[in-house]
Amino acid sequence: MACTILTIVNYGIVLLYGVFLSAELTGEIKSKKDTYLTVAIAIVLLAVQGIFYSTLGVDVTEKWYPFITHIPLILALTFIMKRPFSISTVSVFTAYLCCQIPHWFSTTILSLTKSDLVSEISYTVIAIVSFVLLERYLVRPANEAMNYSKTVLAWLGSLPILYYIFDYVTTVYTHLLYSAILPFNEFITTMTALFYITFVAMYHRALENRYSAELENTHLTMELKQSDAELTMLQRSIEETATYRHDMRHHFIILGEYIFNGETEKALEYIHETQKDLDRLTPTRYCRNKSVNLIISYFASRAEQLEVDFAANVSLPEELMLSETELCTLLSNGLENALNAVSQCKGDRRWVHLDFKTHKSSLLISIENPYLGEVVMENGLPVTEEKGHGFGVKSISNIAQRHNGIYTFDANNGIFTMRVILKQAS
Repeated sequence: MACTILTIVNYGIVLLYGVFLSAELTGEIKSKKDTYLTVAIAIVLLAVQGIFYSTLGVDVTEKWYPFITHIPLILALTFIMKRPFSISTVSVFTAYLCCQIPHWFSTTILSLTKSDLVSEISYTVIAIVSFVLLERYLVRPANEAMNYSKTVLAWLGSLPILYYIFDYVTTVYTHLLYSAILPFNEFITTMTALFYITFVAMYHRALENRYSAELENTHLTMELKQSDAELTMLQRSIEETATYRHDMRHHFIILGEYIFNGETEKALEYIHETQKDLDRLTPTRYCRNKSVNLIISYFASRAEQLEVDFAANVSLPEELMLSETELCTLLSNGLENALNAVSQCKGDRRWVHLDFKTHKSSLLISIENPYLGEVVMENGLPVTEEKGHGFGVKSISNIAQRHNGIYTFDANNGIFTMRVILKQAS
């Protein structure tokens, strides 16, 4: 009698186990509404099973179980609890697979003790313990994996779905699993091995892609911070120039003294030194855009220090669609790469040409420079094996993609050309 009662209790426990685990896997149950809905779904399914069990018997109920429990549960999770259909499906089959844990333990204990009562008690205990452990350690990572991508979801659901089909085909609708046909006996083992191998490979690839994306994002963040620092430095230069101009009256007083005293050579020398200071502090006005002027002036100064012939053809309005940090990232990376490449050249091949202008609704950037050696291209981007290099072009491509633009990097006849076209109007 006690064994029969426990069997009925365990029947209800396994249903609650499967329903709640399925609901948790689709997305953690955090609200009272979700809890009430899950309980209601479990009660309805339990009532339907009770009707089938009492009227048609155990064997018929088992064969109809997918149609009176699993399919309705998938539909309930999808339409009542508003979960995605694909995730609901994988969650239900995953929960079914997890339901085999207490079943396996109770079967093992039955084979050891030969006691139905001990087996039923062990089933109750293991079902409760395994549910608590699965809820704590499986639900969140499994749900995150399901939402990671459709590919991961497909592979994550492949093993539970295959097991479900195999279990019903070989144990409920037929008894092939208990026959002497070896392929059926080895099927699940083989599928588990293939699943493990494939999932490990996919997981490793996903980690590599995520690491690469995080690395690029980190480097882009560093580039933007560096851009802010460069803009701050150049802005300070403008402020120093304004201060220097403000102090011009003092220079005039000194020059007046030199001239009054007939010290012409000292006056000329003083004028010469003052002119050099002004040239050093005052950036060339390339266009009406203040940030572009500052950035190009900075690299023009660097080009002069490297004895590189720098030419800039710039025609821009005062306001652009790009933020100052994006502008600085595009120009800084492009001109930095150009100066690094051309610094290895000699003679008349030490030059950099910049064209930066608007045409109709587009923003056009072109940087040309000679280079030595061979440029290796991969997926349209120049690549390098030098550690810490190669992120600049990725930053440029990321900004172009963010604004639905076009970017090209070409290396022909010893001339490297970077072109970026961005739409001004959205």
